[in-house]
Amino acid sequence: MADVSSKLKVSELDFDTIKDNLKNFLSDQNEFADYNFNASAMSVLLDLLAYNTHYNAFYLNMIVNEMFLDTASIRNSVVSRAKHLGYTPRSSRGAKAYVDLTITPADTPATIVIEKDTQFSSTVNGIAYVFATANSTTININSNGIYTTANVELNQGIPLIHRYTANTNDPDQKFKLPNANTDTDTLTVQIQTSATNSNLFTYSIANDTTTVNSTANVYFLEESEDGQYEVSFGDDTVGRKPVSGNIILLSSLICDADGPNGAANFSPVGTVGGYSNVAVTTRASASGGAERDTITDIKFNAPKSYQAQNRAVTLNDYIRILQRDYPSAESVVAWGGETNDPPVYGKVYLAIKPASGLTLSAATKSFIKNTILANRNVVSVTPEITDPDYLYVTIDSTVKYDSTNTTRDASSIKSLLTNTIYQYGQTELGLFSDQFRYSPLIKQIDETESSIESSLTTVKLRRTFTPTLNVATSYTLKFSNEIPTVNGVSQITSTQFSHNDDGGTVRTSCSLQDANGILQVFRTVGADRVIVANNVGTIDYSSGNVALTTFAPTTITDGSANVSVTVTLSSNDIRPLREQILLISNNDITISMVDTGGRGQNTAVDSTGTSTSTSTSTSTTSSSSSY
Repeated sequence: MADVSSKLKVSELDFDTIKDNLKNFLSDQNEFADYNFNASAMSVLLDLLAYNTHYNAFYLNMIVNEMFLDTASIRNSVVSRAKHLGYTPRSSRGAKAYVDLTITPADTPATIVIEKDTQFSSTVNGIAYVFATANSTTININSNGIYTTANVELNQGIPLIHRYTANTNDPDQKFKLPNANTDTDTLTVQIQTSATNSNLFTYSIANDTTTVNSTANVYFLEESEDGQYEVSFGDDTVGRKPVSGNIILLSSLICDADGPNGAANFSPVGTVGGYSNVAVTTRASASGGAERDTITDIKFNAPKSYQAQNRAVTLNDYIRILQRDYPSAESVVAWGGETNDPPVYGKVYLAIKPASGLTLSAATKSFIKNTILANRNVVSVTPEITDPDYLYVTIDSTVKYDSTNTTRDASSIKSLLTNTIYQYGQTELGLFSDQFRYSPLIKQIDETESSIESSLTTVKLRRTFTPTLNVATSYTLKFSNEIPTVNGVSQITSTQFSHNDDGGTVRTSCSLQDANGILQVFRTVGADRVIVANNVGTIDYSSGNVALTTFAPTTITDGSANVSVTVTLSSNDIRPLREQILLISNNDITISMVDTGGRGQNTAVDSTGTSTSTSTSTSTTSSSSSY
């Protein structure tokens, strides 16, 4: 028999180490003293033992890993751990759209009733999707003899009802929603008394069991082991328990997740309220569609949800709730009204950048405020949903390249450079708190193509606003970065507009300029700048705030409704504040190419790709002064 020293070591899990330990163990036995453990037959047996040991050790290790949320890798395990934190994974979400409906019937009914789940169709990328009305709507004829209703909510998905019969002999009876793409936000749970008694009772989801008594008509929702959702009811202690013979009705939409986002044109699938002559006007395109929570999403959201306890008290609570319940939000920022400018007490502000588009519709803001946040925020605090404050970084870059070191022409390189700058904006900017860093962009510009020798890049900041025409109005344009004071050089430019001069005459092709902190309206006459309005605002150089106080343009030159204002900044690194987001658009990128190749002349290509030539001596002088 083996002594203590010959006992098998069990601390190693590596296959080869396990096999070596088995060899050492057997060689210490008197019964196997003369065996060659490297011989083929015995080696195979040892391989088998080592494999079995290694397999079991790995399996047990994986089992242990699945017991913890951080290390679990199987969805069922992750969902189970999330249940302990009171978190139910988000289902697929159907997109929402809002439309106005006008019905022109052949007769003149007193009212027209549009039933819930009335279907409409819309096409995105060649795929047709079904939308259904979220609620029943009654339309009365208006004073003009027209039947119209505004802001009708359409939820994407096909309506489906699952019917079950309750059986009290099964104490753990649960009722499944068997479709993988069920949108649980649209779930309606009703109990019919019996097959012969049509009385219906609507149940609501139990979000807080501490407020649920024995007679409460509530249901519980959770994800099952197979990834589907299931509904359960109370036990007559926490929530009312169904009785045998009750008919359980589960109504929901089967959605297509994020595919229908962006749907903008809708048409009835059949009649609407019994009538076929229906005009549909889109108030807000479809948005908000999203795939169900992934394993990564659950691991991230479950602890945060537990911390928040399904209530919105802190600013982070608001952000986490929106990230969880409105997955179409790409970025969210929150701040208290006391820190607003000006302060507004008793409110919390939330700026949301949607994953699609730049702003949320009024209807979507109302849905977030009144549905997602209404029952979670402190009674004394009112949430307000605002749009992000977008600022655009303008890039003007002059790039020197050697045409003898590349097969590409100047226009091709310019196209590559434009894409480099645009992609920098796409990857590094676009979310709240994303900062513009000058040096990483310059590095990417210089590394775009092997023939590029150097670059000189100027960065400015632009923002756009919509003025009220013909009315002197005040506007505050927050650039939130220091603007340098340079005497004699205007630090502000703008797009053109028409404006009245002091004599009341409308002057066209006007712009804004900075006169040592005073904003003026001017127009160009020949080579001279002529002042049209001497004082229409001020510039706070330190804060970067541009205040227009008596600005009253009569028309916008380019035919749009907007005026763009661009400023030079003290630093090439730009940091947005709170609700501000930095973007780079293709229209704000200007590239000029300068060829330094040994061809007797340098060729400059402007932002439009047009080539011009200058003598070598002239370009050298220009290059020296510019770089």
